[in-house]
Amino acid sequence: MFKVPSRFLTVLCAFAVSASAAVDQCKPIGWATRSGRTSTEFNVTGGGNATSITVTTFADLQKYAKDSSPRVIYIDGTLGDGWSGRTGDRLNITGSNKTIIGLKPGTVLKAPIHISKASNIIVRNIVIQGPGSNAEQAWDNLTIENNGSKNIWIDHCEFWDGQDGNADVVKGADNVTFTWCIFGYKKKSSHNLSNLIGSSDNEPESEGKLNVTYMFNWWQAANQRKPRCRYGNVHVVNNLLTGNASITNGTDVLGVSAGHMCKVRTERNVFINEANPIYTGNANGTGVNEVIDNIFTNCSGNTRGTGTSFTPPYDYTSFMLKANEVETAVKANAGATLKSPTECDANYVEPEPPTPDKQFQAETGTITGGVSESSNGGYHGDGYVNFDKGGDVVVNVKVDTAGQYRFDIDFANGSSEARSLAISAGLDTATTLFKATGGWTVWETSEVLINLAAGENAVKFATVGGNDGPNIDQFDVTLVKAAEKDSTEEEPISIRSKSFAMVASSVYRVSIFDTKGSLMRRLNVESSKVGDVSAMTRGLPAGLYVMQLKSASVERRKFVTVK
Repeated sequence: MFKVPSRFLTVLCAFAVSASAAVDQCKPIGWATRSGRTSTEFNVTGGGNATSITVTTFADLQKYAKDSSPRVIYIDGTLGDGWSGRTGDRLNITGSNKTIIGLKPGTVLKAPIHISKASNIIVRNIVIQGPGSNAEQAWDNLTIENNGSKNIWIDHCEFWDGQDGNADVVKGADNVTFTWCIFGYKKKSSHNLSNLIGSSDNEPESEGKLNVTYMFNWWQAANQRKPRCRYGNVHVVNNLLTGNASITNGTDVLGVSAGHMCKVRTERNVFINEANPIYTGNANGTGVNEVIDNIFTNCSGNTRGTGTSFTPPYDYTSFMLKANEVETAVKANAGATLKSPTECDANYVEPEPPTPDKQFQAETGTITGGVSESSNGGYHGDGYVNFDKGGDVVVNVKVDTAGQYRFDIDFANGSSEARSLAISAGLDTATTLFKATGGWTVWETSEVLINLAAGENAVKFATVGGNDGPNIDQFDVTLVKAAEKDSTEEEPISIRSKSFAMVASSVYRVSIFDTKGSLMRRLNVESSKVGDVSAMTRGLPAGLYVMQLKSASVERRKFVTVK
């Protein structure tokens, strides 16, 4: 379950963008925020709250990028003496938990960046101008490689005229996001190749890895690799790709290309003056490129995709731009444009969560196998409950009158399928489905009926069958029917009640069991007659029974007495 940080609710117009997106440019998104190819969240913090260090020499930058301490490093001025081929300065980031940021807009680093076996890395607001491309195996402007290189966010950077390429992710690296970057070429060459994911069809260390997100980036006059991938699940969404015949003329120009065992989701991008925007010649029968709602302007060659790719396990739809908004937004914001390392924070005020308008907050309960979170916007109070598989939360609910209550539960389910919770109090349990809401910031209300005793009730919300659940926020309880007067303290859920109200449905499957679990009777009952307990139990020996009612979306159990 992807939990988009609440700070994504900053409006893009604060960054001089007229498009109607809601995205905080200061927070990581996409694959960098996941653990492997799962929905398990990873909090990309870089150096976190470490005291910032301002470096003015390349030697100091290299020293802090390699050490074992969390670091927040500001680059002041142009650092590095340049390089050619595989000779010269190269910034090696081999220590984890690093944030490296250009102090001013357009901060130039005269050295390519190499990230190897390091995790939780943020690189922002830096320009790397390469010496021009060639067909030799020279250094890329940026290379992220090897197992252990993961959870990396490259943001508001520029990569120009890389020798072998502009920015590659290879050899078992994983969980990388590029946002608001420029990948471009200013010099004409047959080897103006930009972004490679996976360096070989024979790269077993990359199987199940190389998961990369590109969002809000701008490719300019690159011949190929925009991107070209192997093995990974690659999400190319809300990017701008523009051709320039004066630089690319006379060369093979290829766009987004899915190769060996790679699945690409190419979604709501804009291609302008591009040849072969969607290239399928590298697929080799295993590559998939799903093409969704893109704009192709003055393009030649293929624009159609192949097959179905994957569903990203993180939320992005709540802040994704419409395709016709992408060009304006990207041109206004891509590149090393941030005026200071803290520009985002300076432009952002954390909104207070909405005041609770319901009686009970789920996050105040006792959570087992789950967490209280506040990263997805739209919740009330201090947060909401995000269940692990098999998790539950117990909330104390106090009522004055014993009887049947309607629970109105606010929930979000950003998955693609409905998810179940078993809700129980005392001896009464209802299992109900919570539909997919289309995003983890989209909250809806679901109703369920539960019997409560007068006084304190430990109400348990539990996932079902070891599966995942929705996120739940706040809920109201409303008395539907008071317990009959002959209920006792030993029978707090009114087991002699004549009423057994249900969520509306046409027919219910009713099963009646004795207290040892043996099935005594099974019948189909119209919804208008499920309250007639005596009719359904007529002829059974006197005693205590468990009655189960099931419909397509609800399962309820209740103890009943036959006299």
